[in-house]
Amino acid sequence: MKSQFVLMTIFLFGIGAVSGQAASVNVVILVSDNPADLAVANTLGEKLNVEVVVTPWGTLSDEAVAKVKASGATEVYVVGGSVAVPDVETKVDVSVKRFAGEDRYQTSALVAGEWKECPEVYIAVGVDENGITEARTKAKAKGCPIVYVKPDEVPGSVEVTIEKIKANVAVVVPTPNMKTDVIKGKIKARGIGEVTEVEVDFKARAQDAITAAEDAVTLAEKNTTELKDGRSLAAARLLINAKKLLDSARESFDSGDYGKAFGLATAAKAEAESSVKISNGVVVGLFKNSVLTAETDIAKEGLAKIKGQIEVEAGKFGVKIGLTKKAAEKAAEAPIITETPAGKGGRE
Repeated sequence: MKSQFVLMTIFLFGIGAVSGQAASVNVVILVSDNPADLAVANTLGEKLNVEVVVTPWGTLSDEAVAKVKASGATEVYVVGGSVAVPDVETKVDVSVKRFAGEDRYQTSALVAGEWKECPEVYIAVGVDENGITEARTKAKAKGCPIVYVKPDEVPGSVEVTIEKIKANVAVVVPTPNMKTDVIKGKIKARGIGEVTEVEVDFKARAQDAITAAEDAVTLAEKNTTELKDGRSLAAARLLINAKKLLDSARESFDSGDYGKAFGLATAAKAEAESSVKISNGVVVGLFKNSVLTAETDIAKEGLAKIKGQIEVEAGKFGVKIGLTKKAAEKAAEAPIITETPAGKGGRE
């Protein structure tokens, strides 16, 4: 009887593992609110039928820790590096497994590797939030993974994973600035029989990117305070650069170069969002480097001179620095997160 019980237990466990039921995987997934990491984490959560807990990028919130503990999981899968999702190993008293690459591309490849085999794989550009959303919707319907590429490159880690999961079909969500033939050729070279391409309105996608960048710049202006230290200077510099990129994106759009407009607008949004994070006290990874550089410049040139230079530069692009008293008070109260955990990155 005992041997029969053991065999039955193994059999039931095997069924659970194949079907992806939570009974066989006592896991919870923890990820930051970075859209790229969040999409692959949700896809993996659906495969395993487990809960996905989200924390603000660059921090591990008390709420997220409480949810992990309340889940009863005996293991946490963390999607993202120790800059994006810090302190898990010290604040969560269960086993931790990280899917953490050098960047979002390698991280997506690591997560996709959990599919030992899948008939299809979905491919989006890692900085295209609309494309990521579309790829995720399609991947969810098929129960297959997402991986990320650059507009002109398929990272080596992604190529290897595409081949390993033995997919027959790859579905590419292109961007206006994608070198589609290059991307599709790299994918086909990895043994994919069929590479299809989702139809995208490039003009509309470029306009969406510009609108998103405009919203991010507006938010950054509201969060950027009067220059008084390295943090406020670093945030201001990122905001000004975001506005420069946004202006160039608009010019490219008006001239009909939707690929260039999309690329510039996407970069502008990233700079503006980085400015907001620094203003709100997230100073890790590359953000920390930006603040340290700003502090060095202030020490060398003097705050008054730096302020004068920034005000002139900001005026050229219609950027408002120190917009509201409320924003200044919020920034002053924000806890400064200055640790740089092990691992590379800072904006991933």
